[in-house]
Amino acid sequence: MSAETPEAAAGLAAALRADVIRRWNLAGRPAPDDLAAGSGRAEALFKDFLDGRQGLNPHLQWLAMNDALPAPGEHDRKFKEAVWRWVREVSGPPTQPSLRPMRAKPSAKPATPLQGPDPLVQARRVNSAQQFNHQLRRLMIQTGTSFTDIGRRSDSLPRSTAHHLVNHERLPAREEQVRAFVQACGVGDAAQDEWVAAWQEARVRLTGAAPQAVRTRRRRRDRVLFTVTITTPRRGRACTVTAARAGRAALVALMMMLCLITALWPLAAARFG
Repeated sequence: MSAETPEAAAGLAAALRADVIRRWNLAGRPAPDDLAAGSGRAEALFKDFLDGRQGLNPHLQWLAMNDALPAPGEHDRKFKEAVWRWVREVSGPPTQPSLRPMRAKPSAKPATPLQGPDPLVQARRVNSAQQFNHQLRRLMIQTGTSFTDIGRRSDSLPRSTAHHLVNHERLPAREEQVRAFVQACGVGDAAQDEWVAAWQEARVRLTGAAPQAVRTRRRRRDRVLFTVTITTPRRGRACTVTAARAGRAALVALMMMLCLITALWPLAAARFG
């Protein structure tokens, strides 16, 4: 190894760790047991990684996090290539038994969430509510959407509710929640109907609820006029002003003005009449 190899290896390790930490934050910071159930890896790997204990083989933690928080195909391939390049630079070819990925023992938890390339396709095949919610989380990761983005883009789905949806052990309670969630992730109208249909199918299959027709009629998307950001010493808050909101505010102002004129008209007539 050359003199520059340790610095290069350290930089690569920092980049790999930062990548999976970013995906973990976007996924809502799931707990180690959730990560283990979603990847089939040992829970200890995730506990050590999140506690900052990398041990002798940190690449096992990176690979486990990558399995639990899947990335799009090309990103996944490059990530794994970078991991094994780091292994070769630090430890030589991965022939030692200690470098083999660790697999968790079978647990009583639900089956591993489906990890296909398209979350919508996998959402139609789920066998548990957790698997459906996991596909919503995968949709967030693939579209680069955060919980803050969802709260800002949707008027009916706050950030806290979106976080609760993907981490809850039950299916979303209402069709409007599913539609608002996927719409905030940038999904088009036709695909929104397919997501709602997948939620309906899972609801009927898992809870025995009566099937309902998917409502495809939606109100026209409101036009955004402008966005106002109010900055305080602790945090900033953005307020989006849409055409509908501006129209409602103008109507309220007009009604208040009419009420004021009606109340003051007798006084004005008596004074100047």
